[in-house]
Amino acid sequence: MTRAQLVSKLSLRMDVSKKEAELYLSAFLDSIMETLHKDGRVVVQGFGSFKVNEYKARIAKKPLTGEFIQLPKRRKPSFHAGKELRERVNEKMVQLQEAAELIRRIRTPENVFSISAR
Repeated sequence: MTRAQLVSKLSLRMDVSKKEAELYLSAFLDSIMETLHKDGRVVVQGFGSFKVNEYKARIAKKPLTGEFIQLPKRRKPSFHAGKELRERVNEKMVQLQEAAELIRRIRTPENVFSISAR
């Protein structure tokens, strides 16, 4: 889903114009980025958490040239899905597994396949 599609979906769901939906989305994302910059962690209950990981400066090797380069200390944001989000994403898989298990439990008479083949 692109940002434009998300804005359209928000405008329909919230019954506001696309311009207002864009403002709401921008404010939400700006708040997350600002808080990550200051505090390093944002938790959205039921959805997940954003945090900033810090990496030390190190020497790395360029794969193509074999040249060694100095990488500076850096910070990188990461996202960890919450329980509710993980369950919703995996919901379809659980249903498929339950259906497969149900099919395995159903006993089919041995002569069913020989009768249908005639």
